[in-house]
Amino acid sequence: MTKANKQKLPPSWLLEAIKSLRLWLMRLYYRLTPAKMAVFEKSQGFWIAKSIGVACELDLADHIGDEKISIEEIARRADCKEGPLYRLMRTLAGEGIFREYKNKHFKNTAFSRALMNGENSMKHMIQHQLNNTNWAVVNEIKYTITSGKPAASKVLGMGIFEHLERDEEKNQLYNKAMTNTSSATAQAILSAYDFSNTKVLADVGGGKGHLLTNILTHNPTLKGIIFDMEHVAGNAEEIAATNGLGSRLKTFTGDFFEGLPFTADRCMLKNILHAFNDEKSIEILRQLAQVIGPENGKLLIIETVINPDNKPAFGKLLDLQMLIGTENGKERTLEEFDALMNASGFVLDRCIKTITPFCIIECSLKE
Repeated sequence: MTKANKQKLPPSWLLEAIKSLRLWLMRLYYRLTPAKMAVFEKSQGFWIAKSIGVACELDLADHIGDEKISIEEIARRADCKEGPLYRLMRTLAGEGIFREYKNKHFKNTAFSRALMNGENSMKHMIQHQLNNTNWAVVNEIKYTITSGKPAASKVLGMGIFEHLERDEEKNQLYNKAMTNTSSATAQAILSAYDFSNTKVLADVGGGKGHLLTNILTHNPTLKGIIFDMEHVAGNAEEIAATNGLGSRLKTFTGDFFEGLPFTADRCMLKNILHAFNDEKSIEILRQLAQVIGPENGKLLIIETVINPDNKPAFGKLLDLQMLIGTENGKERTLEEFDALMNASGFVLDRCIKTITPFCIIECSLKE
């Protein structure tokens, strides 16, 4: 793993302003478009999603690399039929993913480079979300809406996390997907939150420790703890040692419903609570309240926050994934997070926006 450089990122308010302008322009476009055509256009997004997933499976961005090469050569490297591959890539180029030149030559763009293997990739997360199993689960969303039961249980015969634990190949893909999101959000978290006064930071449900390793790299006095299930945490200490951080990171494995075997002055939960209903989330939070130091102790929850408005948001899409894939898991509003905190011994201090769809919700122990 390459150490991430702590780069200066644009402020979240600037991106919010640009997003508002984009939304205004899109709504203007759809007001001027016949409604039946506009809604039909919106329904066609699945073609783009699945095409991006196929591009990841075929390693198309990696095959192109830094070159501008012909569709014939791309087809040879990817072991594909030239005609069908050209039609796929032409479609993606229209979306800014790849760029087409004369004589059917293609080159990577900033978007397609994010589909390459490496530190800044989102390839495995996209593959995880668009693999055949998830596609089958999404196809049963009507079942969830009409029955109130998760589609994952209907398709897989078990919960999604139990399925991942039993399927080694999909579990490895899931772990790589989580690494992709950790790498993508690490710089945003480092830019938005000051860890300089933290002595020990525990990442609960922190997987193989990629996010925590990034934070430790840029805070040389900080010590870290990874806590996760044994089949997930794996070689977190080995990854930290590779980055020269072995003496500053410890790994504990177990089930956070059964207690936490450490203490820390900061605990971090990234994309954990959204997989559980309110009752189980409160159980997790009460366990954390027992191990966070009372003096200046903080809990950091990194998740999307749903705003009560009619604007499009990544969190609303992720909420549908929680709806069909988990037992009453969900993305939450700030008011819902506040209710969880009050029920579990915490006070919600502030919500810090980042340039990603994820916020940092800082909480302290009740006095």
